Amino acid sequence: MPSRRRNTLWWGTLTLTSAALASRGLGLIYRMLLARFLGSEGLGLFQMIFPLYVALVTLAVAGTPVAVSQMLAEGKAPASRLLRIATFIVLTISIPLMVLMIVWARPIAVTLYHDGTLTPLLWALTPALVAVAFSSVLRGYFIGRQSMEYPAAAQVAEQLARVVILYLLLNLMGRHFFPNPPLLAVLLIPLGESISLAILAVGYWRTRPKREKSVLQDHGLVGPILRLAMPVTVSRLLASAVGVIEASLIPLRLQLSGMSRPAAIRYFGQLTGMALPLILFPTALTVSLATNLIPAIANANSAGNAALTHRYIADAMGATALVTVPVTFVLLTLGLPLDDLFFRASISPAIFMPLVIGGFFLYFDITFAGVLRGLGRTDLPLWNDLVASLIEIALIWSLAPTPARGREGIALAIASAFATSALLNLYHVLKLTRVRIPWMQVFGKPIIAALPIWLITPLWQTLLLHHHIGHVPTLVSSVGIACLVYFLCLSATGTKWRHLL
Repeated sequence: MPSRRRNTLWWGTLTLTSAALASRGLGLIYRMLLARFLGSEGLGLFQMIFPLYVALVTLAVAGTPVAVSQMLAEGKAPASRLLRIATFIVLTISIPLMVLMIVWARPIAVTLYHDGTLTPLLWALTPALVAVAFSSVLRGYFIGRQSMEYPAAAQVAEQLARVVILYLLLNLMGRHFFPNPPLLAVLLIPLGESISLAILAVGYWRTRPKREKSVLQDHGLVGPILRLAMPVTVSRLLASAVGVIEASLIPLRLQLSGMSRPAAIRYFGQLTGMALPLILFPTALTVSLATNLIPAIANANSAGNAALTHRYIADAMGATALVTVPVTFVLLTLGLPLDDLFFRASISPAIFMPLVIGGFFLYFDITFAGVLRGLGRTDLPLWNDLVASLIEIALIWSLAPTPARGREGIALAIASAFATSALLNLYHVLKLTRVRIPWMQVFGKPIIAALPIWLITPLWQTLLLHHHIGHVPTLVSSVGIACLVYFLCLSATGTKWRHLL
């Protein structure tokens, strides 16, 4: 039985990871098209309002995916009744929220962004809130059943639709055809969410549960759902609130360092829309893994199976390290030219490299947070994120106005927040579970196998450039060589291919 559960966990993780990788790949293409469609300043405006959208979605969703998936995994309520109450909760929040956003869009634009022209962009976001609310309940249902096919398909289809539409607009009409390109880019958000909802709804209709009797009445489920959902909601709301603060604070503080407002907005667009998307690409694994860890660890923990819980934690860290260690080495060696290739952004190494190091901590932070939520301690990632966020905001406030060094200070502040949150979450995982993590087994082989990337990829690039091979083929083949070297070296350390798969 434990073996079957582990197979279910890894099959679900593989499904979500494949979808997440495809979605992140499409997301990179989408960001690349978006950068060309909007330009640096337009992308900066888009990136400034996007954290507010994430905050609104967090409120509308109200943490229901985690609550629904965990309660289904633990068998605490019939699925049909649980979904009915969860839907009632999210609609009770999302519909008034949508109305308030329509009414208060202009005051919000003026107060947060000091720019009333952003009001139509905020209006364009509001239809997505109800679609996301419905989708969140259905995602929780599928995750709780560890049936990941429909969430995976919805995730990919949502990104694919945006990429196809934006590509057609760019190639058939061009960016100069539209009087307000950022508004058009924002309208693609509710369109993608609607497509995602349609796929999830079809999946639910095909797999909908039968009505079951329960000793709990409908009102008796509201309390348990909210108790599980609220800490997650507050944690995610905190993260999105930090994003809103960054969008308002960074351009404002950079102007104190001598930058003009358009230049500060362009930098914000490059930072959040060009540098970070490439660094965040590997989170496709850790987000998928953390999503599956919540019901799996909740199930093992509720059964009092400490050995299985420890095995899940060790395996999850090993899987995270196997992918994120080589990715970090590749980003350190090839990240800047890759970023230039995708986004045509000339980002300083002093900005990019701290973000890469911070990203390495973030990859594991997501896994640690999934473990804590599976253990039922959804409050701990909240408090750890709060500490990390306060440190980040304090560093941005103090470092951003520094003449000629404000941009590097902001990158350092973001990286520091990633590292702080990861270390705090790791501390609580170790304290709660008393798990003994085989650190050498987790990190030893991946690091040994990834080290040759630093030596071989520069030699490979020098060889190709000597033979006058173009920049793009040289860069793409360098990434391929890095992956090949890593897997060959990993095999040489005794890691079996079957174990890797």
